[in-house]
Amino acid sequence: MTAKDPNAFIDELWGYARALEMKEHPWFKGVREHRWTREQIARAEMQHYLRVRMNPVFFGYIVTNVVNERNYDLMPIVMENFMEELGGEKTHVDVMLQFLEEAGLTHEQADAAEAAPGTLAAIEMIVGCCQRRSALEGIAMLSFVEAMHGGPDGAAAGMFEAMTKHYGFSARAAATYELHAEQDTGHGDRQIEAIRRFARDEPTQDRVRAAVKLGLEAFNFEWDGHVQAMTGERSYWRGLAPRIDLATPAVRLRTSEDEGASLVAHEDERRSYERKRIPRD
Repeated sequence: MTAKDPNAFIDELWGYARALEMKEHPWFKGVREHRWTREQIARAEMQHYLRVRMNPVFFGYIVTNVVNERNYDLMPIVMENFMEELGGEKTHVDVMLQFLEEAGLTHEQADAAEAAPGTLAAIEMIVGCCQRRSALEGIAMLSFVEAMHGGPDGAAAGMFEAMTKHYGFSARAAATYELHAEQDTGHGDRQIEAIRRFARDEPTQDRVRAAVKLGLEAFNFEWDGHVQAMTGERSYWRGLAPRIDLATPAVRLRTSEDEGASLVAHEDERRSYERKRIPRD
């Protein structure tokens, strides 16, 4: 198998992303359709905070990896994303705390919240990918998630409107969604362009493909964690394409006829060995 054309490869990756279209997840769709209560949303945002507070950790791993790899072409993209996430007067963690403050929670109380199963899985998958894989794979893991999150038609924009206009949260409290709607399209576009530019050979495309899939599943688990915290149910969203096509080798189970033939062959081999071993007069 040879490497795909870069544009065809990006199209393939978008196919995986569309199967887990973010704005169709029950968390986002439920907020847009006004199905959740204000209290439920506050519980979900606690889970959101528990993942966001880990952003400095996994972005730190990506920065460390790109420096250790001496990947000077990728470095500007990594650093730009890093500064947007963690630079400036307020980080994304600070912005998340604005919502929790409006919900009557202190920083310490937010830190003491227990992570839902989906949240736990998401954090471990995201941090593990950024820690143990290349900088390009770390960027790829985030790329299509951020592309679906941002922009005027992305998941974040619809959230900001519903939070402020229907649920009555202040713009300050819902600022994280306004921020992501503005920034994540740029992040995602830059990261996808980096994939197009640097994933040109088959081994690199294989690693990037795996990282993209991991990121899509990890963040889908995060949104599952939001719903789990709101409902108290261990539920997981199946996505828009619930069947999973895994690349696996063909399974060839032995039949009874195969077993019989194998036993005969083994017995013939044993007798042949015995004849050779026993000395003749």
